Amino acid sequence: MNIAFWSPMHGTGTTSGLLAISIAYSELERKRILLTQTHYNLNNLEYPLLGDVGEDDFFRDTGIDAALRNFKSGNISEEQLADCTIKTGKNLFLMAGTHASSKEGFENDMVKSMTIHILHMAGNYYDMVFTDTNSGYGDYSLNMLNSCDAVVVSLNQNLFMLDAFLKDDRFKDKKMFYLFTDYDSKRKYNIKNISAKYKQIGKENSGLIPHSAHFADSVCDRKVYRFIADNIECDSDHADYDFFSQLKNTVEKLEVFFDSVKKDKTGKTEEG
Repeated sequence: MNIAFWSPMHGTGTTSGLLAISIAYSELERKRILLTQTHYNLNNLEYPLLGDVGEDDFFRDTGIDAALRNFKSGNISEEQLADCTIKTGKNLFLMAGTHASSKEGFENDMVKSMTIHILHMAGNYYDMVFTDTNSGYGDYSLNMLNSCDAVVVSLNQNLFMLDAFLKDDRFKDKKMFYLFTDYDSKRKYNIKNISAKYKQIGKENSGLIPHSAHFADSVCDRKVYRFIADNIECDSDHADYDFFSQLKNTVEKLEVFFDSVKKDKTGKTEEG
């Protein structure tokens, strides 16, 4: 399955939410997950997971750039695709984003189309492909959203953003899961009040990642994998128990949500 992690606006914590979900998901559900991104020249996934190892020419023979080179010479094989990834955990694999020198070259229509095709091919080899997609409504993002199986939408508790996004009907037929990152349960507009106000958001298709200073620091310190993997099964006396409890609950909801998307897709395919 191909899942886009996306937000209608910048600054909602899409990338940090994706890191938390992908690591927890790979640990709890034992699914092989490929993690990648469509951003130009931003290493927001690589550095938190790999630290300084990704400096200089490290990604010359790996990542999306290498996959594109292989694809240009013919359909990329499973082995070639595996050579373009880095194993960052027991079940988590990273295909680094582009290190191309030209944004225009990376984001031209042909390269965008090839990238989307490569990610769909990867869906045949991995249980899940999670793509950190550019925020906003640019053509590249809209193409990604339209081509994937489902979208995890990163949101916050800002009613102005929620009003604008949920009144936009261009995604009305798309399978969407609403993820509230850096969530604060003490705010007036908690998930209960938000769900009451916006009928699109329900218990089954929404999840929370509470605010955690320790989680934020682990991303900055480039130790996010160990922070999640070592503590995801923590006891109730742990300082970040609420964070991990809600994260686990969100992963469980996502597993049910993805299963329903898969069944719906299979049913439609069979009927077609």
